[in-house]
Amino acid sequence: MKTKQTAAHGGNIYKKARELGIPESDILDFSANLSPLGIPEGVKKSMMDAIEGLINYPDPDCTVLTEAIAAFDGVETSQILCGNGGADLLFRLALALKPKRVLLPVPAFVEYEEALKSVDAQVEHFYLEQDFLIKENLLDAMKAAHDFMVICNPNNPTGLLVERELLLRILDKAKKLNITVLVDECFLEIYPKEQDYTLKGYLRQYPNLIILKSFTKMYAIPGVRLGYVFCGDEELLYKMKASGQAWSVSHFAQAAGVAALKESDYRKETIALIATENAFLKEELAKLPIVLYEGVVNYFFFRAPGITDLDKRMEKHGIMIRNCSNYVNLGPDYFRVAVRNREDNVRLLEALKKSL
Repeated sequence: MKTKQTAAHGGNIYKKARELGIPESDILDFSANLSPLGIPEGVKKSMMDAIEGLINYPDPDCTVLTEAIAAFDGVETSQILCGNGGADLLFRLALALKPKRVLLPVPAFVEYEEALKSVDAQVEHFYLEQDFLIKENLLDAMKAAHDFMVICNPNNPTGLLVERELLLRILDKAKKLNITVLVDECFLEIYPKEQDYTLKGYLRQYPNLIILKSFTKMYAIPGVRLGYVFCGDEELLYKMKASGQAWSVSHFAQAAGVAALKESDYRKETIALIATENAFLKEELAKLPIVLYEGVVNYFFFRAPGITDLDKRMEKHGIMIRNCSNYVNLGPDYFRVAVRNREDNVRLLEALKKSL
């Protein structure tokens, strides 16, 4: 099993285009998991309209955006902090908390460990079994020596969910042991049953809970860089805010976020499209010589036994997929692919059949 992570992520289409010597437009990117509908028109217009405001510094408190998020998610403005994408907030949280000993179920998003190690935290890996599900045995691994832990729901890269009942039991034990828990819900809003899994309603009950959210996935705006966290511990949010520079969220990003939250039809269409394409891809991928995991959102995680260069093979067909070999607890033959529109998904399947 892999025991070391490197700073590699999906979506680096610029580097890949240079490596292959082709235009970026010739690459079909299945390594980044975004809404197949592209940027909402209302969000595009909001950023165009925001141009005149660039003569001023952006609002360091993200006042209008924070109020819009509070109304949309049903939380208090005092429980919200916005940042320059989810990664920015992870590093701010690490700086604010400076945890000493961290419990991290793996595989997990590589940025968690990068942020934690930047403050010299000791990261203790909890190796998930080969079904990669978080189960009750995680409770047994939680000790008083831990002061921080991370759970991604649904998990990146597996796409697997953790039931709310188990999460609440984890939070109960963490509260007794004084462990702060980060729950990453960045992909959860794409799932039709989000309300059955989100922990937004438990912020007051668990002041040791932090929820990470992002505009990137649902609204297909990774280049804007806009994320936010929920937390009932206002002192911790203040420390996180003080851990970064004042104008971390641009005027463009704030305008985009406010506009995105008004895109109710777009959200419904995205969720419906992904549910349809998820079902289609699951059925077709199951026919291939791979070990497929039951992801619920806009990406699929699988193992191609013995094939460690599948991503390179797919590049010959102009397609980027996510090589997951740099995740702890994964071998070199694990991969992840996004869920896109039908035309793109058919092209992916054809290339996979040839490459496998």
